[in-house]
Amino acid sequence: MTTIPTNALWKNRSFLLLWCATILSAMADGAFFLLLSWFIVDQTGSETMLGTALICMSIPRLLFMLAGGVAADRWNRKWIMFASLLARCIILLGFGLVLQGETLEWLFLLIYGIAALFGTVDAFFWPARSSILPSLVSREQLAPANSMMEISQQISMVGGPVVSALLIRTHNYSLMFVILALAFFTGALVLLALRLHASSRDETRATASPSSGAGSYFQDIWGGIRFTYGIPILTMLLVTSLVINMMFSGPINMGIPLHVKDLGWDGSAYSTLSTSLGVGTIVGGILTGLCKGFRGKFILLPFFLGGMGVAMSSLFFMQQLLFGLLPMFCIGMMLSMTNIPIITYIQTIVPSAMLGRVMSLLSLMSLGFGPVSYALCSFLLASKTATSGVLLLAGGIIFSLSSLCLLLFRTFRNMEQHPDWQRSAAGEAIHSHASSI
Repeated sequence: MTTIPTNALWKNRSFLLLWCATILSAMADGAFFLLLSWFIVDQTGSETMLGTALICMSIPRLLFMLAGGVAADRWNRKWIMFASLLARCIILLGFGLVLQGETLEWLFLLIYGIAALFGTVDAFFWPARSSILPSLVSREQLAPANSMMEISQQISMVGGPVVSALLIRTHNYSLMFVILALAFFTGALVLLALRLHASSRDETRATASPSSGAGSYFQDIWGGIRFTYGIPILTMLLVTSLVINMMFSGPINMGIPLHVKDLGWDGSAYSTLSTSLGVGTIVGGILTGLCKGFRGKFILLPFFLGGMGVAMSSLFFMQQLLFGLLPMFCIGMMLSMTNIPIITYIQTIVPSAMLGRVMSLLSLMSLGFGPVSYALCSFLLASKTATSGVLLLAGGIIFSLSSLCLLLFRTFRNMEQHPDWQRSAAGEAIHSHASSI
């Protein structure tokens, strides 16, 4: 039964602190992304500038993501997360104060600079956040813990658009970004109370990672790459993530706000669609937890991804706001139902000493073609080769076909035969049996 480990999670103070900090930071993160996108569209009306700003945010993430993974394996993950949240607070506070000026001749440079700084500090946050869970919970609790973390992020995806919609109504962009800065600061304060518990897995991490030497940092990066690509299923998951996210990031992050603008709707409509996405991810996270992370049913994951692509393509036909809510809900639900099992799988089969680097590679692959996707979408929109709706239609079709191709590979079909995954399943069964006695 999954109720026992889930109930135990509520008694784990450190996990709850991480859970609360994730809600606060992810809510501010989501609201920032929506507000920055709408700020660019509203103030400049330039598709090219929106795409360029997203590129400026993505490139630093790519450059520093692997370094963030090594940092997560070598240093205290709590302090890495704290420093990242505090840095975002300072960045947005400065941005909000600068926007109080009446004339902003260098607005485009300011936006690009903020996007680049935000992407840089974000690159260090997520590898630490993704690899800290095994230090807080047992292996048997990883699936429900990941479900709760996913739900917390998706609660913020609901709250983020709601907050952004309320802030947009103030018509005061300076105030909006200052409020988000305070949210990041609050999340950082919550993390200060987090206490990591020493465990054999943490001790392994400490002894396995070199602690000195200027060249050893790059050796760690290379060692993480060699380890990851030495395991076929990890290679397949990373390459698949690279391909399908190229078809997802540009069309969704650029196509939806521009499609909303083309339809003559306002920022509230954009926030409402994003809220529907967040609600879907919460429902998907709950379903995944109830289904034990779809353990033993990973063959369904390509079909979930295929459903995401179909829902994405259907947004091309959106003419009324109500018609767009269901596809966005489905995209969010399928997103949780694929992300949680894959993350739990990686956390289970990868040693703690390598987990930060492997998770940073996964994040890198999921963002890897982001700049290319944004640049391609910007070119297609600027040259009038495609409209925002066509981007959603074509991106969704390619997304679905790419996802379903996973079924053709034996490595994917047999991924649940990995010895560590099998041992985890046996341990979970024993724990469940003991708890029921």
